[in-house]
Amino acid sequence: MDRKKVMKIFGGFLALMLIFTILSRAVNGASMARVDTVKITTGTIKHKVKASGRVQAGQEAAIYTESGQRVKEICVREGQSVEAGEVLFRLDLEELEEQILAAQQELEKTKLQNQDVANAKAFEQSNRQTARQRAQEDYNQAVSQGDSAVAEAKKAWEEAEQALQDFINSSASSGDGGAATGNLGEDEQPEGEGPKKEDGTDAGEKQQGQEDPAEEESSNQGAGDPAEGGYSNRGAGDPAEGDSSNQGADGSSEGNSSEQGSQGTSGDSAEEREAEKEALEQAVAEAKAAYDAAVSSRTDSVRSAVRAIEDAARPQSAEDSTQKQNEIIRQQQDLALNKLLALQTAQGEVKAAVSGVITQILVSTGDFTSDGAAMRMEDTSKGGRIVLSVDKSNEKYVSKGSPVSLKAFGSKDVITDYVVSNVTANEQDSAMLDLTIDLPEGVLEPGIMVDAEIVPKTESYSSIIPLSALHEEQNGYYVLILQEEQGVLGTQLAVRRLNVEVLDKNDTEAALEEQVLTRDQEIVSSSSRMIQDGSRVRRAE
Repeated sequence: MDRKKVMKIFGGFLALMLIFTILSRAVNGASMARVDTVKITTGTIKHKVKASGRVQAGQEAAIYTESGQRVKEICVREGQSVEAGEVLFRLDLEELEEQILAAQQELEKTKLQNQDVANAKAFEQSNRQTARQRAQEDYNQAVSQGDSAVAEAKKAWEEAEQALQDFINSSASSGDGGAATGNLGEDEQPEGEGPKKEDGTDAGEKQQGQEDPAEEESSNQGAGDPAEGGYSNRGAGDPAEGDSSNQGADGSSEGNSSEQGSQGTSGDSAEEREAEKEALEQAVAEAKAAYDAAVSSRTDSVRSAVRAIEDAARPQSAEDSTQKQNEIIRQQQDLALNKLLALQTAQGEVKAAVSGVITQILVSTGDFTSDGAAMRMEDTSKGGRIVLSVDKSNEKYVSKGSPVSLKAFGSKDVITDYVVSNVTANEQDSAMLDLTIDLPEGVLEPGIMVDAEIVPKTESYSSIIPLSALHEEQNGYYVLILQEEQGVLGTQLAVRRLNVEVLDKNDTEAALEEQVLTRDQEIVSSSSRMIQDGSRVRRAE
């Protein structure tokens, strides 16, 4: 097959693949959902609350006094006009004085309780300080006594070791040194390793090049006295007192040793020397045991003293808030007492704070006052007011200070620049809220019906999308983001799910948590068919 024919076949194959690709794109595009997209914007989410109400004369004011006071006299009636400072009712002064005395006694009792708690804490602190000091003293004493006992035991051990070594050295230097030394085998050495001297050697070991003081002392003993440590009858010419040169003068050192052996046997018997050696070894063992016991006792005493210090430093009881609680009670009692004293100063008279009309009397002569209002009155000196009843579901959108637009029935004029002055629960229906709007005198006549529209103050959001672009499910909210992805047929558009948190929304818009979406991202707001995460789509033309 020639080259031209091969090239024609390959070219035909590429053309066929191109046709199939175009057809595949066309078919795939025809089956894709068409979507409209939006981008995030900034702004506010407005919530409008609409209601109707009637203009009332003046604002309503509540008259309060201290609870538990007996009413002696009511000086006004409902519907009566009163001036500021006019007496509304009087309280029983005798009852008031009894309550003041009781409040003073309770306050004094609380102060005494606080003082008792403070004294108890100070006493406990003093005891703990004393216990810590004594525990520290016991620790110092335990260390001192333990160190002293250990030092004495160590000294006794060293002396016992030295006595045994002196005995061995004296036996070796005596005339029968061969026999004495031969009886002290490896298995008959003193138990354990003796205490070390300051130069690092055993207490019973003499340093190289030095004479053992015990040997010297033994060589200087009188002849044949066992009490003085002598085990040979040494005369003035004893070879043991001479040096190696003197021994050489006699002819041989072996002869001298033989002579010394014969002199040593004239003293104590071998059995006595062995018995004395065993006694010294027993003394060493007992001294070592006493030393170990002293060390163990010191360790136990110090450990006990340390634990006593730790126990003394540990709080003996849990943190007690009684004093703080009593202080709170004292402040409350002090405040209540001051209010009662103020009533006593006013001679038990409760007066009107403003001029107005009494609308409701909630106390009776001879009865005791409660925590609620004693009377209600309208303040006619400050114009009118409107009370609007709205559904409680609007509670998060209306508050004191929310702006209001008003329009009287039959009028096209809109009155603005007024705000909600108070929000209270409706007394007849718990599912409703009462919004009070105060009006200056002369704005609207009492009795006129008005329509009100409340637009609450809202904060500015940096991520606002149309409500149509927001999807909700049981676990929360999400949006679908348009993205370009590389596929078999080239670059294609697909949607990806992104969970979001909704900060606020109304009927048309929703504010999302910031920094989740960027201004460049395209958010799917509508689709020609159902789509989900990963669906291939194309933009609507």
